[in-house]
Amino acid sequence: MSIETTTCISFEHLELLQSHAQRYDMSLRTFISGMISFAAQCEKVNAQSFKQLSYRKKGTAWKRFHLVLFDDEYEFFMDVKKVWKMSLAKVIAYCLDNILFEFLAILDGMGDDDYTDNYRHSGYTFCFYKEQDIVCCKFYWGPHPDILRKAKQQQ
Repeated sequence: MSIETTTCISFEHLELLQSHAQRYDMSLRTFISGMISFAAQCEKVNAQSFKQLSYRKKGTAWKRFHLVLFDDEYEFFMDVKKVWKMSLAKVIAYCLDNILFEFLAILDGMGDDDYTDNYRHSGYTFCFYKEQDIVCCKFYWGPHPDILRKAKQQQ
């Protein structure tokens, strides 16, 4: 872990996150990362383009919240913000309000020793390439297709 970021979340959401992270014996960072990864991999929000970021609604009491992230988690969070057009605070609030129960059902279905960091955005990567002299970037929010093909060939 080497990148620190700060966001603001409601006191209610912070309490909810802390409660569930403790229940599943995870760090807060791991719980948040897994939840956002689940939402991204399940395509819970459609990608949007040519819009500015949307932010959480004003008027709620907020708590400044620091996260220390792995390098790949930070990049992943930045990509989710970019694709969903939401601030990190809004991404977390969206996940808590819309996919929390589905995510908890996944965690409940895992055995105690199944979860190390296995539900982290496993295999997250990106690559840069040129197509007709245009620089492009491709994001993989799961294992890279080459890894999946190799695994299938080995079976």
